[in-house]
Amino acid sequence: MNYDQFSGKDDLINQILIRQGILISEKIIIKIDHQPDYEISEYKREQDADYYFYNSWKFKNKFNSVFDISVSQNHIFHFDNFNDLSNNYNIPFNIGSECDFLLDVLKKDSDALFVYGFGIETDNFTIHNVRIKAIDNLKGRVYYDGSFTGSSYEIDPLDWGIYSILDISACPIEIDDKPFYNSLLAESYLLLKERKYKLSYFLLYSAFESFVNFELGKGDEEGRLKDKLNELFCLKFPNLGIHQIYTSVITFLTNTI
Repeated sequence: MNYDQFSGKDDLINQILIRQGILISEKIIIKIDHQPDYEISEYKREQDADYYFYNSWKFKNKFNSVFDISVSQNHIFHFDNFNDLSNNYNIPFNIGSECDFLLDVLKKDSDALFVYGFGIETDNFTIHNVRIKAIDNLKGRVYYDGSFTGSSYEIDPLDWGIYSILDISACPIEIDDKPFYNSLLAESYLLLKERKYKLSYFLLYSAFESFVNFELGKGDEEGRLKDKLNELFCLKFPNLGIHQIYTSVITFLTNTI
């Protein structure tokens, strides 16, 4: 396999970043705050009405940064539903850990949330949609909006809640414990997703140089990157000259750095 064949593989960047521990892709569950935005939605008290909400979820203690996130499902769960799920799936349930509990159930049975929940409506309440609006990696928050039909009785319920299943691609919080070039790669990928290509390339180049210096144990020692790269290749792979991917790309690299 030469470099062109290797680089043409589907989802190659994500596969490499996942292997490196820079990217994780998984499902998470969050509880939705559907407190209305009263600047947009008029408060109708006991009367059923359509309300719009715009709120956020804090991920600072879960991920270093978020690259992509989307809503795949919404479910309404009553307190009694959690007890039923706990009994039927033999998973301990503690108040305050509803999201982790539902995720454990989902891993055991992908249909359980449909079977034991209320779907997207209960009594006089219906959740219409929940959408991701923005990601703020500086503040560690994901902003979402949505709408629902209901009355004042459903605005701040005590015994049920809305839970959304999210598909998320993120940088793990443990990235700071890895060598520095990993953080540079994560920042470069984030800028790539934001279409800031020049800055992304600059950080990618810096990450590559940091990686070479780290592997050689030379820190920030001055010297041409091309010479350091050749030294590293000879040190790590004495027989690399016969490798197809290497031979198909090394001439291009050494002529451009």
